[in-house]
Amino acid sequence: MWKGPSKQRLVFGRGMVSDDTEHAVMTLLALQKSGNDPKAFAKHLGRNLRWWFAALPAGLGLATARSCIRLWFGFSPEKSGVFSAGNGPLMRAPAIAAYFFEQAQAREAFISASTRITHTDPLAAEAAHVIGTVVTLAIAGEADTKVILKTIRADVSSTQMNERLDKMIQCLEEKQSTAFFADTFGRTPGMVSGFAPDTAAVAIYAWLRHRGDFRAIIESVIAAGGDTDTVAFVAGSIAGAEETPESLPQDWLAHICDWPLNPSYIQRAASGEETRLTIWPLSLLRNMIFLVVVLFHGLRRTFPPYR
Repeated sequence: MWKGPSKQRLVFGRGMVSDDTEHAVMTLLALQKSGNDPKAFAKHLGRNLRWWFAALPAGLGLATARSCIRLWFGFSPEKSGVFSAGNGPLMRAPAIAAYFFEQAQAREAFISASTRITHTDPLAAEAAHVIGTVVTLAIAGEADTKVILKTIRADVSSTQMNERLDKMIQCLEEKQSTAFFADTFGRTPGMVSGFAPDTAAVAIYAWLRHRGDFRAIIESVIAAGGDTDTVAFVAGSIAGAEETPESLPQDWLAHICDWPLNPSYIQRAASGEETRLTIWPLSLLRNMIFLVVVLFHGLRRTFPPYR
């Protein structure tokens, strides 16, 4: 429907943030309050997730919803997760990896704690740890793609991730598009699923295929279809780990119109100036507005030029 370069068009030429950004900020705030204690971190993050869920977020996976309900019913963060390999842990892994960039053991422990709160399928944990590893490689400035792929391989034991890595190596050698790569293992052509190994693989591929061009990385993920908000978030987190704020697409940042989570809030949270989430009734109001906007776009898709 929309021709030309990608830009925000959600609300009169402006954009809003998705649940992926919300998870990243919740994770960052929990990290700042927990020191080097994974249990304290899980407690703070679990509290953040409970109140985030109470505000009825529009973009909510079933496994995360079930886990948040369990948290409200008194399950501890160590016991609240459900068996699922959804994308929730991948939303939180990049912030943890960046926070513990030079502390590998702490990074692994905190990613594990974050994952258990919502997802217990080993595939979700494996994908989250892989993303954490890739973020640290991006921060370190590792330029050799072969070294990056070898390092990822060392973190992988599942058949699912190994198969995707094999396809990744082949498609990178052939310089195939991100969409082409996604379709080599996708369940439905043009639809990247919310399955954590799929999201992790496509995000990493987009970064390696278009490394150094943040805009191209995000646009290639969008073109691949499916769960574009989360896949683009993960790919953008990896790419952003080796960028400066000034090098990101300023037109994209300037046209984000949201509250309370927007570029200025996130910068303050990263510097420690912001230490709390939005008051619950206000976040509920924001989410109701967001839901109406999303439903409008869903209705719009039932009319031409969509078929």
